[in-house]
Amino acid sequence: MNAKYISKAMLSLLIISGASNSVGADLPEQGEKKKHRIEEVLVTATKRTESVQDIAGSVSALSGSAIQENNIQSFQDLAAMIPSMVAVDEEKIAIRGIGKNAGSSPVAFHVNGVFLDVRGAPFYDIGAIEVVRGPSGTAFGRNATSGAINIKWRQPESEFSTGGDIRLSGLEEQFFQAYLNIPFLGAGDDRLLGRFAAIKRRGDGTLDDILLPAAEDPGFRDDYFYRMYLTSQITDSLHGSLRAIKYSATPPGGTNTYNIVGSPSLATRLSGEIEMAGAEALPLDITKVRANRDQRLGEPHDEFTRVDGDLTWSIPELPILGRVDVVLIGGEHRSESFGSFDLDGTEEPITEGYNNISVTRRNAELRFASENRDGFDWLFGMFWYRQTELEDLKAYARVFFTPEQFGAPSLPLPVTAPGGNGFYGDMDSGRVGLSRPVKSEAVFLKLDFDIAKLFDGPNIELTAGIRQNHDETDERDQNFYADLIAVNFVPIAPVPLLDTPPSSAPAEFDVTTGELAGRWFYNESDMAYFKVATSYKPGRAQVITNAPSPSENRPIDSEFIDAYEIGWKVDLLDGTMILNLAAFLYDYVDLQVAQIKPGGVIVDNAGAATIKGVDAELQWSPTPEFNMQASLGWLDARYDEFCGKDAAEGDVETAPACNDDNPQDFSGDRLPSAPEYTAALTARYTFNLDEFGSLTPQFTTNYSASQNRRGRGNPLDEVDAYTNSSARLIWESSGLRWKVTAFVENIENNNDIFFAAQAPMIVNRPGTISLLSNLPPRIYGTSVEVNF
Repeated sequence: MNAKYISKAMLSLLIISGASNSVGADLPEQGEKKKHRIEEVLVTATKRTESVQDIAGSVSALSGSAIQENNIQSFQDLAAMIPSMVAVDEEKIAIRGIGKNAGSSPVAFHVNGVFLDVRGAPFYDIGAIEVVRGPSGTAFGRNATSGAINIKWRQPESEFSTGGDIRLSGLEEQFFQAYLNIPFLGAGDDRLLGRFAAIKRRGDGTLDDILLPAAEDPGFRDDYFYRMYLTSQITDSLHGSLRAIKYSATPPGGTNTYNIVGSPSLATRLSGEIEMAGAEALPLDITKVRANRDQRLGEPHDEFTRVDGDLTWSIPELPILGRVDVVLIGGEHRSESFGSFDLDGTEEPITEGYNNISVTRRNAELRFASENRDGFDWLFGMFWYRQTELEDLKAYARVFFTPEQFGAPSLPLPVTAPGGNGFYGDMDSGRVGLSRPVKSEAVFLKLDFDIAKLFDGPNIELTAGIRQNHDETDERDQNFYADLIAVNFVPIAPVPLLDTPPSSAPAEFDVTTGELAGRWFYNESDMAYFKVATSYKPGRAQVITNAPSPSENRPIDSEFIDAYEIGWKVDLLDGTMILNLAAFLYDYVDLQVAQIKPGGVIVDNAGAATIKGVDAELQWSPTPEFNMQASLGWLDARYDEFCGKDAAEGDVETAPACNDDNPQDFSGDRLPSAPEYTAALTARYTFNLDEFGSLTPQFTTNYSASQNRRGRGNPLDEVDAYTNSSARLIWESSGLRWKVTAFVENIENNNDIFFAAQAPMIVNRPGTISLLSNLPPRIYGTSVEVNF
């Protein structure tokens, strides 16, 4: 048998029997004393179980122990360890410069292999996280323009165990977490295993609302989840799993996604615009706000339930086809949320509102995969997805009007804002009964050829894949209205400015994606590869309403990317060091970009962009006690063609290549969330204290070069380069029953770093910018964990 497959089989047995995926495992070698090596990690990024070192592509994998050791609680924590990955918040994640600007995320998000299109739940009792960097149009299909993330819960085990931990830290954080593992039919019997986990969290937000107590600061978190994971080895060839989770964020909190408060930029605070709009002046500390929108709009809440599962049937031998695995996976996700937003961060309703959203998602995937190992393997699958989304949106905006906007001559009026005569009007607008049904279906085929086995040639493996995708979407609006309810802060009888009849805007898309890759195993442990791939993010329907014109059906085209990547994966220093390098070039077209225009926020396809870069990941463990991981990313992501309008700049001259509707030429500007350099380093050393257990100091730091918040080349959007570091001291008892950790996070205390922006903050007032999603301040804390 090929040595590579022997290694994989040994590793599979180790992991199935409960061995950790972490660094530092000792693998026996026949006829020799055990040697310390970095353990190989198995992933399912290609819809097969493979070593991460054998995959033709860039995949970062973190084991459950690594997630716990590095205190990864969110996507921001995860992104800090992955090259060329940026997490603006829990919803907006960018990989290699491609992130969510409008519509759905270009990162195909999965939990336990089930496509969700939404964030999951807190990172507790996780078995592994896999991050695929680069388009994955064959294996993951829709929304895999920039890559894919798959979070795997820790699987039930055949021995009884239970445990939990408590984390207390700054920002009034209180985390309580626990798990229970039960072999229902007795220890060692895997016919019915169960694992249950629960978490309860409370914590202050990263902004200080000076009008409210700390327990009601923006971003304050008060949530919980509980979940169940059942598995059964029904027969030797049939295995099933069933999973369920319930998540709820209770008042007054909610998550940062559904409880949004913006912070006016320093330039906006100094401009006098806030006072002109009727609010009190804000402190010059941009982490302080004066919001009270919950008192006007109601307290937000967020909850979801999900049930999913999988069934795997291993058919030992079929005529011609040989051994085949049949996998059926799928489930249903239901969510309800009422979320408020206050983009001006003041006590006045300058720009605020709420969303009331209900979403049901159902999907299923059926796969057939050969396991012949005779030089040719294949994988065939079918994907099915349905989504129903219902939304009511209400928004309040304080708008600066001039007589010219009403077709009147410029008459002397009270000066209420710098730069001209006019008045402020309070607008009450809303979209009632908005629904967005989505249908998506796909079939895909992937073929693998081992040249050495088929033709007695060099140790080269070729992969070819193709996927046919069909998407249908609609945007159905029962009513879109806007009323003028106040002038110069004086209430008036509502004056209707917009009132539309029901509308519908169906759209349909057929897309073919695929890949071609080659791997050359030039020795038993090292490999070089190339990969050419295409991927897409689906287009969607869109209704444009702009009184007095009738509603316009303007579908948004799908995003497309053609990607070229070469890489090298090498095992160095007798298995104690692993180095992975990748260089890539992307041709990215029809980017979906949100722009503020008359009629609200409108999504356009923004021309094209070219993205190129280099990723490097290094893991070094010269002894079982010492482990170091490092990553480095260089990225050049710029628009080739993009005409648009930066509402923060007001009226500008029309560029030669653009038009009056989209007068500004952003060609050559960097994409948002695309810093030129990212780097991360984690180092830990374990001191053996014999009967007193062990003591492990750990230091982690990451660096990001400057980046732009909105990708419009506006200097006001520039995020300065920064570092973010943490230190931990971990004591474990000799029997690994107790663990005590003391830590300090964000040692630099740079919570004035904000990653997102909204402009203009005050409608029709250029230069007013609201900042969103900042880093937390320096936090000290401790956690205590016990396991039985």
